[in-house]
Amino acid sequence: MTAIDDKPANADANPRGMTLWPATALVTGTIIGAGIFTQPTWLAQYGPISLVGFALTALGSIALALVFARLARRSPDVGGPYAFARSGFGDFVGFQSAWTYWIGAWVAVGAIASSMVIYLGVLIPPVVENKWLSAGTAIAVIALLTWVNGKGAVTGAKTSLVLTVLKVVPLLLIGTLGFIAFNPDNLGPFNGSELPTVEVIAAVMAYTLFSFIGVEAATIPAGDVHEPDKTIPRATMIGTIGAAVVYLLSTAAVFGAVPNEELQSNDAAFSIAAENMFGSWAGPVVALLAVISCLGAMNGLLLLSGQIPMAAEFDGLAPKVFGKLNINRAPATGLLISSTLAAGILILQFSGVSVCNAVAVLVLVSAVATMISYSFSAAAQIKWLLIDRGQMDVKHLVRQMTVAVIALAFCIFALYGGGTQEIYWLFMIIMIGVPLYVFILWRRQKQDGQANEEPAEPYSI
Repeated sequence: MTAIDDKPANADANPRGMTLWPATALVTGTIIGAGIFTQPTWLAQYGPISLVGFALTALGSIALALVFARLARRSPDVGGPYAFARSGFGDFVGFQSAWTYWIGAWVAVGAIASSMVIYLGVLIPPVVENKWLSAGTAIAVIALLTWVNGKGAVTGAKTSLVLTVLKVVPLLLIGTLGFIAFNPDNLGPFNGSELPTVEVIAAVMAYTLFSFIGVEAATIPAGDVHEPDKTIPRATMIGTIGAAVVYLLSTAAVFGAVPNEELQSNDAAFSIAAENMFGSWAGPVVALLAVISCLGAMNGLLLLSGQIPMAAEFDGLAPKVFGKLNINRAPATGLLISSTLAAGILILQFSGVSVCNAVAVLVLVSAVATMISYSFSAAAQIKWLLIDRGQMDVKHLVRQMTVAVIALAFCIFALYGGGTQEIYWLFMIIMIGVPLYVFILWRRQKQDGQANEEPAEPYSI
């Protein structure tokens, strides 16, 4: 990893203060965002069979988490998916991994901020009565979280820990104590659609697999993680499995607490379920829980949107501005750029112009774009296993290879499920990155040439 001119003097004395639980919260908090509160409505059209598809998605995500855990043990470098892709397939693939992931991250921040305002409007109606007040509130929250992450990755992760606890504990209460209100008659037919079982499960998996984006979160700020070769794999697995348990338990509880027909026709599924479980006071509490959930996901994505291009810049594969670190070793300028772009997405969303349709497509593209990085990481793991096959026990090799192949297939299925239009726009994003990559290489070669032409200092005794 190359040094940068703007690196602070204390950068090498990094205390690596991100321990297991803040790193775990970064994973769980990034995975569990706004989607969990709207998924039951969409899944209800298929009936309880959708929980089977959701469970299979969770298993695929755990396989992907296992891949990231193994790669983190092999190479606990800053940048996570970017670093794995670059070490496995070279600079160009590494650049594309960082480029697509970064775009996916800041677009998602803007999208989640929009959802947060909607949930906040349940508690404070004036917030949603004026679109510019809505936009201003969302942008103010993004600015606050950018400031928090400007205090360093460790502070950002500790913030994620607090927010994750605040949202996971109530969700677990819904997914455990909420079963008191479980009524089997509410479930309806096992397969409520006219589609074959295989098609239903495939559709559910294509929809829910994006809910697990964030399994790689602990691998990205590796430079700030305490004992990264141990902490990152543990945080990745605990965080992913924890998110899967919360998802499945809470969704199943909602299915049993609200009649299927009502569930299909109401976007506030969790609020209705909570009122049926605990009383009328629980509805507003769920709205507050949704706001906290959005804040946690936004915080994690903002942290990652600064760390990924920073890691690429350290290797000479991103504009120099992304490698500028402040006194807290945070990529403050990169964070500011990412948050400004996220705010731009918000302004387009709230402006009411036709561009909003493009923004909606871009949000889906951001999820598909993230799968590009995941695919490169899974493929890199397969490559390293093939290289190391002569040094590994056969059973261990087969087990690890099976997990890696499942993870890669999971990513490919995600790309397929993203839709033709989204794949087209993803291809355009990749192509736009090509001239940027060429410019970065040209700049790097020019700087290397100038360095070689500088006269050496005279030798003196």
